[in-house]
Amino acid sequence: MDGVASRSGVAKTTIYRRHSNRSELLTTVLENAVSAPEVPRDGSVRDKIRFALRQAWHQMDDVLGPGGLAALVANSDPEFTDLFRAALRPHVDMLVSRMREDIDAGLLRPALDADGVVSLMIGAYFGELVRHGEVEPDWLDRTIELLWNLMAPPF
Repeated sequence: MDGVASRSGVAKTTIYRRHSNRSELLTTVLENAVSAPEVPRDGSVRDKIRFALRQAWHQMDDVLGPGGLAALVANSDPEFTDLFRAALRPHVDMLVSRMREDIDAGLLRPALDADGVVSLMIGAYFGELVRHGEVEPDWLDRTIELLWNLMAPPF
């Protein structure tokens, strides 16, 4: 709270009037920073996955950033880790849900482990960041193409 007050130029008493503790402040910040997930029901399967994955990667890249990702992986601040996971969860759940709808519609491989595939997609972001220090914009499409053989329905 001291750091927030110092950087913002707002008195701690003002901050405490709105947020009684660090957890409430972090929750408010994450709720405002993390956009509500949206995955269209229409469009190709690849377009829907691309749209949802772009949103999830945006949350990791632009909202959390490399320092936040490091803290998340190291679990150096368990309270922050739990709060960020809770903020990211709706994006992941929405993508898993849309993939399951597409599985049921025959647009993706039957019995595909949608939750596992989403973890691979999130992991692809982390892996690229670790290997190269940044994630190039074309990595999203490359990730989808690499995983498409796993996801595509049999001919």
